[in-house]
Amino acid sequence: MNNPVMVALIIEGITIVVMLVVLFWLVRTQLRLKRDYQVLNDIVHGNSNDIAGLCSAALTVDSRIATVDSRIAVTDGQIDDLAAKIAEVEQNDQSSHPYSGDIRKVRSGASVNELMKNSGLSHDEAALLIRLHGSKTPP
Repeated sequence: MNNPVMVALIIEGITIVVMLVVLFWLVRTQLRLKRDYQVLNDIVHGNSNDIAGLCSAALTVDSRIATVDSRIAVTDGQIDDLAAKIAEVEQNDQSSHPYSGDIRKVRSGASVNELMKNSGLSHDEAALLIRLHGSKTPP
């Protein structure tokens, strides 16, 4: 009788020891998991902060791009207006100048005699046009 009680106590003792070892192992594993969880939580928090910063920077860049885009549109309109005004001035300048055709001939290299024959200018008028609008070559 002593023997079966003794065997039962030994089995119970071994079971308690095994349970304590498993409990120790579980506690250690739980602590390691808790530490890993904290590290991962810190990483996720840092990534969230980085994403928030990137979103804020993206919004700032987007507003700057919108501002630059509107400035480009305004400048494009101003350039179109200036081009129209330049074309109008050039058209008025060419049509209102009585000597515009003769000036083009002088710039092309026409001589005094050619101007006198083709345009009906006097010698003095042709010489003046050549002096004013001819090539700037030194004598």
